[in-house]
Amino acid sequence: MLFFRARRYDEAIGAAREALELDPSFVNAIWWQSVAYAGNHDYSASIMGLERAFSMSRGPVFRALLGHVYALVGEREKALRRLEELKALFKDGYVSPMDFAIVYSGLSDADSAFEWLEIAYRARATRLLELPSMYFDNVRSDPRYSDLMKRMGIPGRAIQKNDRTL
Repeated sequence: MLFFRARRYDEAIGAAREALELDPSFVNAIWWQSVAYAGNHDYSASIMGLERAFSMSRGPVFRALLGHVYALVGEREKALRRLEELKALFKDGYVSPMDFAIVYSGLSDADSAFEWLEIAYRARATRLLELPSMYFDNVRSDPRYSDLMKRMGIPGRAIQKNDRTL
């Protein structure tokens, strides 16, 4: 997770690989390895890993991440299907507003992404810490992004796409 959040994707993949050698069913290692693959633009490996993680734990986060990566590769219908699944789950229980924002960002739907990010902000969702991650690269140039970063107290310089220095 730390390597992923630092945009050190190769190291995240390697650390996850080591963890999976110890426990091939460690879903968190599959999770972080899969999103690191997406960070490296290896979307087929990312989708394969996220599908595996989703089959092990059908939690909303895996639906959201799959929706995000599907959107990045142009599989809009699959992304929208994951979004509909999240909405159905939302009717019956808690789904983080960040999950919706992640999918909408992948779809490059900035208005919907920021609508959900505002909900997350008002709810003080801990996962707002994911805002500097690659999930939001598609909406990073929107002025609402830097405004939200400022309100959250995240350092002033906007994180650029592929900026590995954070």
